[in-house]
Amino acid sequence: MKKQIMATLLVATMAISMVGCGTKAKTDTTTKEATTKEEVTTDTKQSVKSEKYTLKVGTVLTETDPIYLGLEEFKKNVEEKTDGNVTVELYSGSQLGADEDVLEQAKVGAGVGIITDPGRMSNYIKDFGVLSGPYLADDYEDALALMDTTVYKALADEFNKDGFKILSFNYYQGSRNLFTKNPISKPEDLKGQRIRSSGSDVVTKSLEAMGANTTVLPWSEAYQALQQKVIEGVEVHNSAAVGSSIFEVTNYVTLTGHFQLLTGLVISNDWFEKLPAEYQTILMDESYNAGKFASDIVIKKGDEFLQTCIDNGIEVIECDREAFKAAADKAYDELGYRELKDKLMAELGK
Repeated sequence: MKKQIMATLLVATMAISMVGCGTKAKTDTTTKEATTKEEVTTDTKQSVKSEKYTLKVGTVLTETDPIYLGLEEFKKNVEEKTDGNVTVELYSGSQLGADEDVLEQAKVGAGVGIITDPGRMSNYIKDFGVLSGPYLADDYEDALALMDTTVYKALADEFNKDGFKILSFNYYQGSRNLFTKNPISKPEDLKGQRIRSSGSDVVTKSLEAMGANTTVLPWSEAYQALQQKVIEGVEVHNSAAVGSSIFEVTNYVTLTGHFQLLTGLVISNDWFEKLPAEYQTILMDESYNAGKFASDIVIKKGDEFLQTCIDNGIEVIECDREAFKAAADKAYDELGYRELKDKLMAELGK
């Protein structure tokens, strides 16, 4: 009987020992697998973050323009915060190509971007053009408020499906005024005057509603067109008028302030999606910071830019702004933006 009890105890002890060994082996295997998985995940993250990315950013503006100075800030900060893994190359004066060409490259996934306006982006999503409508905003703060509306946010998100990523849309270039060869003080004075348009429907329809004939030209050709009398004027913000020496080929500026030009940095969404999440955040944050940096310069130097034009022979013409505003309002109907404008105004409490 005693021997039988001892045998039973021995069997039980061996079973417990075997179970213990099995559990330990299983635990060791699980731990090893978890460790290996963690190492792979970490290695993958490190591998992605160690990849090099290059973003080429273009603008029609010169290297002295505040917007370009803002892009230099963007370049510096992005490269510093990504430890040099994202390189930003800047191209002024349309060196990277016309806006439309750069946008088409971005659309198919190239690592390029452009500073552009809502009017040009309306070629892809028509309703986006309402954000650059005539007299929609009175100043920079007014224009920024538009970017907080549900109308803007919904439209901006739509661009992702079209291959674009808007990093930020807060690059203020100032009020757009008329620089002309002949004095313009009221809408009737624009009759028969050929004014350069960027080609966007918003700009073209707004100028025509104000009374002008329009000629579509790249900005890089505007100076020569004025010089050769192909056109009689341009609508442009003061900083660009100085940067492109428009005062050399025009005689008057009419402070219509018909557009508050808020532009954005638009890049390829496919290229953007390949970046690590951390880098995506850096690009968006630094684009906004750069836009604010540039806009502050534009606002502070606005009077200085105008004075430079005056010092170079430009005469300021007093105008009936309310008459221009009333005339330009017809463009919203022609563009099919009346309902959108009303929605924006209601959301802004105007």
